[in-house]
Amino acid sequence: MYRLAVVAILLLSSLLWAETQEEVYYRAMKAEESGDISLAVKTFEEAVALPGPYTEELKEILKNYYEALGIKGESESSPWSFRFGGDAGFNGLKYNESSLSAEAREYGGDLFLSLTPFLDYSSGDWLHSFGLEATGDWFLMNDNMPALDTSDWTLSLGVDYSLIGTGLILNVGANVNLSEKEDLSLSLFGWFQKEFYRNGKNRFGAALWAYYRNDGPLSSALYATWNRSATHGWNGSVYLGARFEADSVMDYKRYVADYNKQLDELLDKAVEEASNMMGAYDYCWQNFGSNCLGMSSDEIDSLYWEKLVDDAINSVSAKPKYSYGMWLGPALRSRVFYKFKTDITLEAKVNLFYGFVLNGPDKDYEKIQKFTGTFGGMMYWKPSFCKLYLGIEQIYRYYNLPEYYKDVYPESGVLTQLKAGVKWEI
Repeated sequence: MYRLAVVAILLLSSLLWAETQEEVYYRAMKAEESGDISLAVKTFEEAVALPGPYTEELKEILKNYYEALGIKGESESSPWSFRFGGDAGFNGLKYNESSLSAEAREYGGDLFLSLTPFLDYSSGDWLHSFGLEATGDWFLMNDNMPALDTSDWTLSLGVDYSLIGTGLILNVGANVNLSEKEDLSLSLFGWFQKEFYRNGKNRFGAALWAYYRNDGPLSSALYATWNRSATHGWNGSVYLGARFEADSVMDYKRYVADYNKQLDELLDKAVEEASNMMGAYDYCWQNFGSNCLGMSSDEIDSLYWEKLVDDAINSVSAKPKYSYGMWLGPALRSRVFYKFKTDITLEAKVNLFYGFVLNGPDKDYEKIQKFTGTFGGMMYWKPSFCKLYLGIEQIYRYYNLPEYYKDVYPESGVLTQLKAGVKWEI
C-alpha cells in the first residue's frame, strides 16, 4: 500500500535528480583526459541529449570527433534513444501507534521490484521521455501488522511522460493499482517545475504537484524552490509552500447516533419480550434442559434478558456515512547530499506538513490538526551503471485531537523503514 501511494514521487525523483548537462559534460571531459576516447564520445553524446546551456558547444565537439574518427554519430543519425531502469530491494518495517486507550507495535518486511523502460526523443533543447513501469511488492510477516492492514502483495502498472527543457520540467502519468485486499484502482499524478533565476550552481523557481487516487486521497502543493547542482561536493534542494489534501472521512458522530437510536429501539422491544415469562422458560428448557428445575425465576429471567440484549446488539444495521475531509497547511520538502569523488553519495532529507481542517463532518472534527514528517538518511555507491543504497527513514504522524476524538483516532504513529537495494539504468 505504502509504495503504491508514492509511485508518483519515486518516478519524479528519478527525473529531478538525474545528472544535469553540466555534470555529464564534466564526466566526458574526465574520460577525455584519461585517454578513453570511446567513453568520451559516448558521454558527450549523453550530454548533448540533455537540455542545457552547452548544447551547441557539445555538438561542435562531437562533430570534430566524428570527423577525426571517420564515423557518423548517433546524435546525427537519430534523435531517439532507449533506456532501461530498475529498482530492487528490501524494506524492513517497524510501526508504532498510540492512542488514549491502546498502543500497537508491529514488525514486517517488504520485498519490491520495479522495472521501467524509457524511450527518449531529443529535439533541440527539449527532451521528451516516455516510460512504462511495473512495480510489485511482496510483504513479509504482514499477519503481524494489523494496524497497517497490509496486503500480501501489491502490483502497479503505469505510464509516464516527461518534458525536460532549459529550466523546465513537466512530468505526468497514471497507474493502475491492484492488491490482494483491494479492488482495481487508478491513480494520476503530475509535476511542473519552472526555473526563474540562476546564480552559479544555484537555481530558483516554483513547482506545482498534484496526486489523485480514485479510492483514496487527493493532494496538491505549490512550492517556491531552490536547487543546487554540482558534480562533486554539496548538492541540495528546498521546496517550501502550501499543501492541500482531501480524502473521505467517516461521519463518526452520525454513525454513533444512528447506532444508538437503532439499539434503543431494539432494546425497547426486548423489554416487552422479557415480560413474557413463557418465553423465558421456553428459552431455558431449549438451552439448559432439566437444569432449569434448579433455577429461580430471577436466574431464568436474567439468562433470557442477556439473550435478548445480545440479539438486539447483533441486529443493529447502522452503516458508516462518509464525506470529504479537507486539509490545508504549510509544507516543506528538503534534501541535501554530498557527492564524493569515490562514487559515494551521502544524503539526508526532511519533509514536513502541518495541516488544518478546512471542512469536516462535525465541529469537533474541524478542530483536529495534524503533523506529518519524513526524516531519513541514505548512502549510495555507484561503481558503474548500477547504484547500491542503504539507509533508514522514519515517517511520523501526530494528531492534535479534541477531547471527543481522543479515543477514536490514534494520536501518533511512526513507521520506521530500513532500506537496502540496487537501482540501475542501462
